Amino acid sequence: MLKKEILELDKETMDLEFRLICDFIKLRHELGLTQQQMAEESGTLREIIAVLETRKKTPQITTLIKLLKPFGYTIGIKKIEEETDEPR
Repeated sequence: MLKKEILELDKETMDLEFRLICDFIKLRHELGLTQQQMAEESGTLREIIAVLETRKKTPQITTLIKLLKPFGYTIGIKKIEEETDEPR
């Protein structure tokens, strides 16, 4: 694989991770929770949520599940939708 192709794949992966984290933050806000409240309900540290939301570390699947489960959510697999210029 050419270096350019590898960089494009890395960018795509980073974009998907960014969307996942944005969805996580959006959900937390929709639930009306602070990072501290979410941490207390899920039995984790607020710092874990802060690091996840600022993208300082890639979130572990088990961490995401642990954070989401008390609120009735989980993560899953879905087909990547093609980007279009049309508004959603």
